[in-house]
Amino acid sequence: MKVNRSGGAGGAWLKKEELRNGDIIKLVSEATEIEGQNGPQLVAKCRVKGANGDAVNLALNSATRNGLIDAYGDDSKNWVDKLLTVEVEKVLIAGKRGISLYLVPEGFSIETDAGGYVVITRDGGVPTSAGEDTRKAPMDYPVEEINPEDIPF
Repeated sequence: MKVNRSGGAGGAWLKKEELRNGDIIKLVSEATEIEGQNGPQLVAKCRVKGANGDAVNLALNSATRNGLIDAYGDDSKNWVDKLLTVEVEKVLIAGKRGISLYLVPEGFSIETDAGGYVVITRDGGVPTSAGEDTRKAPMDYPVEEINPEDIPF
């Protein structure tokens, strides 16, 4: 089987720990999919308002990607030069502390869907998962009445 070398994104990466909620980011390139440490990831070059220097790489998580698609369409060339508000959240990922970064288009906000996942939705919209969530909430399962006299002791 012929195997080609995969190229990573050249250049510096955005330092999420330096960002604060409310910072403004502008994507300055179309997004491309590259092979990352944990599989394919969607990466674009961006600039942070008020920061000096070259554009840096930023991996877009699925909530951000889906929010950008809802706001500007599924062609990432339409995402370029849009002003996006930063939302950062400290999280545990596989036991390691990290920072989740979300880019929120104007007129959108961060919500939690029925499955407990973070989603970016149009203000006033109803949070939905990217895929159909077929799981039931715990209260949706039938509750079986148990008679304490039926429990053997």
